[in-house]
Amino acid sequence: MNAKPSSTPAALRRAGVALATVGWTILVVLAASRITLAAPRDDGALFAGLALGMACLISGATLLLLHALREGFGALDSFFVAALARASQRKPDAPPNPQSPIPRRGFIGDRPYVLRSNGAVEVETLFGPRLFSSLADAEDFIGA
Repeated sequence: MNAKPSSTPAALRRAGVALATVGWTILVVLAASRITLAAPRDDGALFAGLALGMACLISGATLLLLHALREGFGALDSFFVAALARASQRKPDAPPNPQSPIPRRGFIGDRPYVLRSNGAVEVETLFGPRLFSSLADAEDFIGA
């Protein structure tokens, strides 16, 4: 997972812009010749020119899209390399203190609760567990 700069993305961008420019030039020249010279409608050269111009435009757009995707995934790769490097340098979490008190459990009204060592209370409500800062707050909420 090494993010290496390469010349390929710059070449893709230059080729895409060049092809798109050629395509637009062909289309503009064909339109100008059609208007000024009154080129015939059923001329095979006109159709071939339109096809060539559109092919250049589509190829140029494809190369520009490929360049954008390559740059975006390159940035994403660099981000993940940096994130993995930071994660590997992080110290492991300390093991839990074996002498910490076991949380107290009980009921407030008909709702089960868990009193944590820091004084916070987690009550099981109809909408899921809810955390309160004290047992008094939990009792006020439940109405017991």
